[in-house]
Amino acid sequence: MRQGRKPVRLLPEDTARRIAAGEVIVRPASVVKELIENALDAAAHKIAVEVKSGGKDFIRVVDDGLGMTREDVRLAVFRHATSKIESVEDLAKIYSYGFRGEALAAIAAVSRMTIETNAADGEVGTKLEVEGGEIKAISDVARAHGTTVTVRMLFFNLPVRRVFLKSDNYELRLIWEQLRSYALAFPDVAFELISNERSVIKMPAVNSLRDRMLQLFSRQTVEALLELRVQNPSLSVHGFITEPSQLKGFTEVQAVYFNRRPVRSQSVVKAVYDGYSPLLSGKHPDFIIFLETDPSQLDVNIHPTKQEVRFADERFLFDFISEAVNSVLVTSRRQQIHAEDVFVHDSLIDNTRTVSDFWQLHNSYIFAQIASGYVIVDQHAAHERILYEEVKKSRQRNSATQGLLFPITMELKPEELDTVEHLQKRLCEMGLEIKVFSGRTVVVETIPAGSYMGKDELRELFSELVRIRSDKVLLEEELAKLVACKGAIKAGQRLTPEEMQSLINRLFLCTEPYFCPHGRPVIIKISLEELERRFGRI
Repeated sequence: MRQGRKPVRLLPEDTARRIAAGEVIVRPASVVKELIENALDAAAHKIAVEVKSGGKDFIRVVDDGLGMTREDVRLAVFRHATSKIESVEDLAKIYSYGFRGEALAAIAAVSRMTIETNAADGEVGTKLEVEGGEIKAISDVARAHGTTVTVRMLFFNLPVRRVFLKSDNYELRLIWEQLRSYALAFPDVAFELISNERSVIKMPAVNSLRDRMLQLFSRQTVEALLELRVQNPSLSVHGFITEPSQLKGFTEVQAVYFNRRPVRSQSVVKAVYDGYSPLLSGKHPDFIIFLETDPSQLDVNIHPTKQEVRFADERFLFDFISEAVNSVLVTSRRQQIHAEDVFVHDSLIDNTRTVSDFWQLHNSYIFAQIASGYVIVDQHAAHERILYEEVKKSRQRNSATQGLLFPITMELKPEELDTVEHLQKRLCEMGLEIKVFSGRTVVVETIPAGSYMGKDELRELFSELVRIRSDKVLLEEELAKLVACKGAIKAGQRLTPEEMQSLINRLFLCTEPYFCPHGRPVIIKISLEELERRFGRI
């Protein structure tokens, strides 16, 4: 219903405080988050979180940090009062969790809050009582250095917000997740969570992230993780990701940190999944990713909760994480190849073998007998690996190309033609010589030597080229993967025994014959022992 014009008015201070607090404090876990961050900024070595009724009625966070003076604690409950920054220039070099000066003020505005703090042992501390954002009392208190913040009756003055809180167990779970995220970032800090006067978990300080993970997760989960560590001048990453054979249909932890700040970053999550592709097959990885960068490259001032951040170059971030994850997975699988697999290599390229030693299953897989059992080679993945390495080498020397007796003429979509023209030189270096004929028509005159590219494969190639960003960090790498994939022998393609033998010989001339460029296995070995076990012989 339309209403008549109303004059613009300034909101009462109390109303403004409650609205502002609602952006920062949305539930008990928000309170715990802000108070833990304050404790860590104060260099605490021990942090204890105690809650009752899922934090709705009672939250207490105790730390042994630096504490505050009386004047500091009096100012701390007012909006935009902070010790972390002094000017707008400081926003480009934020190393602390807090900087907006809103956390304590927001909590105080929607609860009955008590702060007890002391900046030095042997001196009198300060007790401050606040209700609904208004200071009710300031007094002396005897206590050691550090700070204790007690929050009672959260949202007592916002009944609508309080009604929408979930069950005690649900709210407690969210509090636990918040505490866990900071415990992972600070293994050298002791944490404890107490609920309804019962200790839920107590974590002494430890020396490493792996030790902290063992406090939080099962040993089986931790042992299924691979360490990730990659350096770059503008960005470094370290952490842990799930070993592919241990992927599950659910996740236990997916945590992302920027400069030790837990954040939500869809770019990083998608990049991790991209690094695993195509190994996931509907399953999901656990991961803990720590990213370190110059604060000037990171905008943490997007939202009052500070859980959303923006990196200066999001495309570089995606590519960097994806390639780092993929590199670790490939390295891990390479290390898992035992000495016996070297024997597979020697057996398959033995000069005494005849072409009759190789046979094909469903025109897709090549079988070969070896002394300890047999091996199965994925013919598409094998040829993809061969072409990938040959295409990559082609940039360092004049590569062999395969001239087409009848050049292939195609009409491209506008975006495809634009991409082809932009990448024309790089594609030519990889063996694909493409000339623009007229309008949107192109003529393909050569393809990489040994590849199988007809009109259908080229159509797919041009279509997928559009999806490769021209500013991608490893553009040549992505182009090589795509060209190799489209030019490789297809599943379902019949090969002669001579072609199978040639493919195997060329495969083992590669630097990485056991995996395709996307990380899929090329060779599977089945031992006689495994066969005998399956047939119940042993």
